[in-house]
Amino acid sequence: MKPRVLWIEDSARFELNNLTGPIYFYGKYDFQQVEDITTAVNFLLARPFDVLIVDVRLPPGNDPYWRDLYQNVTADGGGEKLGIKFLYWLLSRDGEYQQTPPDWVSADQIGVFTVENYQEIQEKLDALEIKVFKHKSAGLSDTTLLDLIEEILEKKSGGKKRRQ
Repeated sequence: MKPRVLWIEDSARFELNNLTGPIYFYGKYDFQQVEDITTAVNFLLARPFDVLIVDVRLPPGNDPYWRDLYQNVTADGGGEKLGIKFLYWLLSRDGEYQQTPPDWVSADQIGVFTVENYQEIQEKLDALEIKVFKHKSAGLSDTTLLDLIEEILEKKSGGKKRRQ
């Protein structure tokens, strides 16, 4: 069975679709992408994934909890805060949301792929024990997303190389 991958990225369909080409070309992963937190929560509660790639600048979707939270954090000038709050909920460090996060999720399954510099969010990622980070910038290789998935799977498996 192929490893299941969920990419949570608001602009994936429009701005970053070139990054998904190698994933579909190689056909090694059962790959899904969602564009907001509400949809991500629904996917995560429906079935497990082996890899989660998360942007930290995410729209809330239609769930009132995430919408209210989004309005509060963006009013404070921190667009990246909603994605961080989502990660805190996902890794069971925030009990405010009505849904219990899925028990199969662990920090070693998660990679953060965002425009923020690592230094800006390092303290939060360290607190969450998320070890895989990639800065989204101009000129990324078309295999960036594929490489990120393989890095997560490699770390999760204790260093065994995956690409064939």
